[in-house]
Amino acid sequence: MSQKIIDILNEAIQSEIGAIMQYMAGHYRMPKDKHPVIREMLERISVEEMKHAESFSKRVVALGGREAITPDIVHFSNDLVEIMDLNEKAEDGAIEMYQKHIKICEQENDPETKAIYEDVLKDELRHKKIFATFKKLLESNQEGI
Repeated sequence: MSQKIIDILNEAIQSEIGAIMQYMAGHYRMPKDKHPVIREMLERISVEEMKHAESFSKRVVALGGREAITPDIVHFSNDLVEIMDLNEKAEDGAIEMYQKHIKICEQENDPETKAIYEDVLKDELRHKKIFATFKKLLESNQEGI
């Protein structure tokens, strides 16, 4: 059991749990009638983050550790543009963290955990693009998205 790997996995779990809460809060704050596509996508991304937390948690257990169950810091807003900005920043933080964690996995010679991080990183990069696009659309006051 590598305690260093378990520690970074738990850091990732906390980040994912925080993202789930933040994105779901954005989902239910989003007006149903004005932005149905964004609202639906926030829910879908939240579910993807839940799957990431599950993958990281399963790996912690497989390594003989105990998984984290508390969220990282969660940011809320009622302003729709700010919600997307906060979400984009959350993804930036996750991307930076996971890139560092991948390097630690290489140093610790743990290709299995590294592969999990690489898969999750692809999703986080996609999420960041989605949030950036939605932010631009909201800034231009487009409805129906």
